[in-house]
Amino acid sequence: MAAVSTFAAPAGPRGRRLPTRRGACGGTGPGTGPGDSSAGGSFAGDSSAGSVAGLHAEIDNPLDLIAGHQLLAEPAQPAPGRADGGCDCGHPMCVDGPRDRTGLARVFLVERNSVTSAGLRSVLATAPGLTVVGSTGDPLRAVAAVHRVAPDVVLLGRGASLEEDLAAVVALRGPDGAPDARVLLLRRAESTAEASRMLLAGASGCFPLDLAGERIIGAVQLVAAGGSVFLPAPPPARTHAVAPARHLGELPPQQAGLTEREREVLVKLGQGLSNAEIGRELALAEATVKKHLTQAMRKIGQPDRLRAALYAHRHGLAG
Repeated sequence: MAAVSTFAAPAGPRGRRLPTRRGACGGTGPGTGPGDSSAGGSFAGDSSAGSVAGLHAEIDNPLDLIAGHQLLAEPAQPAPGRADGGCDCGHPMCVDGPRDRTGLARVFLVERNSVTSAGLRSVLATAPGLTVVGSTGDPLRAVAAVHRVAPDVVLLGRGASLEEDLAAVVALRGPDGAPDARVLLLRRAESTAEASRMLLAGASGCFPLDLAGERIIGAVQLVAAGGSVFLPAPPPARTHAVAPARHLGELPPQQAGLTEREREVLVKLGQGLSNAEIGRELALAEATVKKHLTQAMRKIGQPDRLRAALYAHRHGLAG
């Protein structure tokens, strides 16, 4: 939790005194009240400093772009110039106003590793149409943070398991988080089945962190525009190439108790011959062929001629 301090006028980078501004961040707009740790902390205003609607202090910290929006506010004071108490400061942390005015998609990072988080900030800082509006290294606090910030896209760092990440997606997009946000998992989908599970949980895709910077930017831009993306494309689910006796409970011909004549009839059936053609080939009456075929189908457990012919093919009887 950010420490509570009392200032009359904060010092800027390298000791420069910053002018006070009557910005609307002192109003009651969402995401900018005291205790908003996602905005780099908030501070109580000094009553001796007079009625100041909001103060913006720049923090010289390249690894935390949102630290430049610390608030020294009297939340009970509505902002002059805005009847609704919203914010006109133009900083992406302020929910109402900047998104529509700037056209920027707001990105929030949930990543335990501070170096990784800083790297993502650096990559996304070069992207047109994107702005990083907050981050947290503690996934347990991410839901409350995104609820305050209301980002368009959340990048969710890899957890201990896919199940843990999917549970985090559900929580982030739940009523206590940011239901309208789109979530990208920072991991690889190992199969199309995993990709389906991500989509069902409410994620909009995933990508691993070893992608080139321009591909990461492209993925975030695509999702911010309403799409879904999986990079690299997950391999299809593995299927077994051979399916012979994978027909459960199916006996092979040598164990089915077929007579020699029943086996011959089954071979001819597998070759596509009719009963009359089988009779001519084997010098049998058509009724006799039918009798042998009926007995053979009963022994191999196939209910009709088509399935019996397929059985013959599966077991190599058709040549």
